[in-house]
Amino acid sequence: MTEYSQTSAPKPVRPQLLTILCVLSYIGSSLGAFSFFMVFTAYPQLMPMIEEMGLAMPAMELYFSAGRNFFLAGAIFYFLSLIGVALMWRLRKVGFHFYAGAQIMILIMPLFYIQGIPIPFLDGIITALFIFLYYRFYRLFV
Repeated sequence: MTEYSQTSAPKPVRPQLLTILCVLSYIGSSLGAFSFFMVFTAYPQLMPMIEEMGLAMPAMELYFSAGRNFFLAGAIFYFLSLIGVALMWRLRKVGFHFYAGAQIMILIMPLFYIQGIPIPFLDGIITALFIFLYYRFYRLFV
């Protein structure tokens, strides 16, 4: 009698750079989802205060002029981005698609809600860099 040992395929190991990217994305997406959701829920109370006091930064006035639904959409997209990061942490391919799609929507969303807002060039470069770096690990994902 010959005994056969069952060996499973070795579990892929998450590279250190991927771990760092996931931690940074987790922090950014968590803060984004939390802040957008908080502004969405407190929007009716915030608007009178902002109109009364005014803001020192004109860009913030543009964002608050977008309306309450802008903040709800932002919270949803940041949450989807967070789901994508969690899946990529577990080395799942679908996480890359969640993350990339949500980040692209976060990038272009202000263009639909806010009239006259400039194209966010620096944000676009950072988003493209993160998506590119995640894509480099795509072959490791299952």
